[in-house]
Amino acid sequence: MNRRPRLLIFAAAVALLGGCGPGDFAGAYDLPLPGGADLGPHPYRVVADFADVLDLVPQAAVRVNNVPVGRVAKIDLPDGGWTARVTMLVNGSVHLPANAEAHLRQSSLLGEKYVQLAAPATGSGAGALTDGAQIPLSRT
Repeated sequence: MNRRPRLLIFAAAVALLGGCGPGDFAGAYDLPLPGGADLGPHPYRVVADFADVLDLVPQAAVRVNNVPVGRVAKIDLPDGGWTARVTMLVNGSVHLPANAEAHLRQSSLLGEKYVQLAAPATGSGAGALTDGAQIPLSRT
């Protein structure tokens, strides 16, 4: 069998993959999931600190009253920190108080993990959750 077509295909694949820099493509986590929440034209970013994120993954759903309103963009461990920092993108038309809470939930016994955003369980909501807002460990 002729090796020339295989070499051409291999060379093309190397050239294609070689053009991807370290920050260009992070693998499957960069691909959008079908059926995910509509982020709308102006989503906002919210960061929440959790003592334990269990097996939450990037692209997991973010919900309000069990309705998908966003997705987890990134999960990382801050330098010198002992808590997980979860960055979420939320649809810009979703309005939550600035003192909102974030909780990890599971859709069923063997189902996916997701982040549930909600107004505080006690007291009233104050202000508005905006782009760049942080939900501290005390409210997760």
